[in-house]
Amino acid sequence: MSRLLQNKRVRASWTLAFLLIVSQLLFAVAASAQTGYKLVINQIDGRGWPSIGLNITLTGPDGKAVPDVDASRFEISEEGQPQAITGMALGQARTIPLSIVLAIDVSGSMAGDKLAQAKAAAIAFLASLGPADRATLLAFNARVLEVVPSTSDHAALEQGINALQPSGNTAAFDALYRSAEIVTAAPAGARRAVILLTDGEDTSSKYSSRVAADVARQAGALVYTIGLGPDANDAVLTSLVQPGGKYYKAPSGNDLTGIYNAISLELSSQILLGYNSVTHVSRTYDLVSVQVKYTAPDGTPIVQTIRYRPPRAALVEPTPVAAIVATPFTVPLPPGVGKPAPILDIPTVNVGSTTVSTMSVLGALLVGMAVISLVAAYVVKTSPSEAALRLASYTGPLHGQAGIDSTKPPGFVNRVLAPALEGLGKRITRFSPKSYTERVEQLLRLTGPPYRLRLSGFLGIQFALSIVLLIPMLWWALRTYPTTPAQWLLTSALALAIGSYIPYFWLVRSVTNRKKALLRALPGALDFMAINVEAGMGFDSAMAEVVRRWHNPLTDEFALLLIDFQIGKPRKEAWRDLVQRTQVPDLTSFVTAMLQNEQVGSSIGHLLRVQAEHMRIRRRQRAEEAARVAPVKMLLPLVFFIFPGILVVLLGPAIAQVLDVFGNGGP
Repeated sequence: MSRLLQNKRVRASWTLAFLLIVSQLLFAVAASAQTGYKLVINQIDGRGWPSIGLNITLTGPDGKAVPDVDASRFEISEEGQPQAITGMALGQARTIPLSIVLAIDVSGSMAGDKLAQAKAAAIAFLASLGPADRATLLAFNARVLEVVPSTSDHAALEQGINALQPSGNTAAFDALYRSAEIVTAAPAGARRAVILLTDGEDTSSKYSSRVAADVARQAGALVYTIGLGPDANDAVLTSLVQPGGKYYKAPSGNDLTGIYNAISLELSSQILLGYNSVTHVSRTYDLVSVQVKYTAPDGTPIVQTIRYRPPRAALVEPTPVAAIVATPFTVPLPPGVGKPAPILDIPTVNVGSTTVSTMSVLGALLVGMAVISLVAAYVVKTSPSEAALRLASYTGPLHGQAGIDSTKPPGFVNRVLAPALEGLGKRITRFSPKSYTERVEQLLRLTGPPYRLRLSGFLGIQFALSIVLLIPMLWWALRTYPTTPAQWLLTSALALAIGSYIPYFWLVRSVTNRKKALLRALPGALDFMAINVEAGMGFDSAMAEVVRRWHNPLTDEFALLLIDFQIGKPRKEAWRDLVQRTQVPDLTSFVTAMLQNEQVGSSIGHLLRVQAEHMRIRRRQRAEEAARVAPVKMLLPLVFFIFPGILVVLLGPAIAQVLDVFGNGGP
């Protein structure tokens, strides 16, 4: 009986609590229905700190904008401190000039009734603009085109709208980015807004949606996006809208006129309030909280809060710190020895000053490391991997498909710099030793096709680089050793030597790398030709197939060899020219075997198989030879760099103890 009574009491208490909650909800609904005022902070502009501007929309119980607003009903507080509303921003926003961008999608999907209805709605929207308002017309498909620059001439805007034609893909994010750039150039104090209409997914933008939205926010623009039809991405278009803007969904083109009217009404009913901020922050990323309160005619307060990030002008000025001067520490010496020398002399450091030498050096080092890291990251990111290069050698584009576009005009290097270096090199060639010029010409031939660099151009590069290095090094020597002519001559000779050696080193390095590439490609090319020959193809056809499918230095040489065969040059002479252009021992042995085979007339397929196997054996032998030589090459860095460090770490403490023992035991 007692348990039943207890259950009844529990049910009664729950019922009473439920009735109280329902009554509170009904009271709140009734109060809101009675008040019905809604306050929305569209935007806060803190770029002109300490002058802060607020863009507000106030709607009444009927859902429409309040026509007459009493400024005394507004209260603004920043970080809890009341702020005085300045008189310059009181009143309706319709009195403030408007700078607006109309961005209309003209992609191929807008063809037909969509674009026609969008044009009619945009033209109708122009009638709502005031005489001081300025509008810009943008049309975007795969690219963004400024059809009509910023103007208040409605006839020019209407003419530009009527001239729009659909074609191409969609770049809505780029259109918003460009719109933000346009409104940024609007006069100070003008209202900024962007209306972007599109009917589908973005497919061609180089900017992301987030970047475009951030740029629009920084420009202080209210963004209104309109999604036309079922293909519009509602989530993405909503993300482009900044606080205060709005996304409108238009199921069909007939809804566009009503949407443009709603945007016009909202723009004309905004209220601009302003105040002068006195809040300072200690860090640039701190946010300042602003609270706006409106007291309705029935006494109901409506409060909205927004935060903004102040500019650097709002930073708290650092308190100057007195200079810290350190007294050098000295060691007392016995009488008569002389003046003690300072062991630790700490330089004077002026804390809070921008001329601190130590901090400047550290900052410069950090900046240099950051630049080097960025360059290294870019090189690593853009450089293809070894696997990608190997795959491209088999599946890459055919000859003639990846060349330089012949229609592209020559740049400054080809038009001016290269001819100048060529002319300079021709004059230097007369005074150069014949043995050196012959050596350079031989190396230039070994670099392989397309043989763009000639002897005169190479000598011109050497001379130009020597002069480029000579000027700064000689200037350094003159400033460092102003009374030592011998040092000037030594520095000049060093600059000329370095400037002449760097291009020669690059040339030798290029020839060496090309020879290695020929050695790597030779076994695979011979195997491929052997397969083709055994399948019934002729030797020349098999070599042409290698040239067509691969692209490396070896195929370039084979292509020149086939050209020699086709123009009627004797085959023996063409093979010898190939040996002279490459000077690779393995390729020379293959050419010798081919010449002997052409005289004897044996099976080419068997010869190619034997040569390919021989090349692989030679390659394995070279790898084993390099592995045996590696310990000898590692000996120098071990002796001069690694072992001294190990000795310092292991014997350093012992040496100190030994010196201490001998020092205490001495006379």
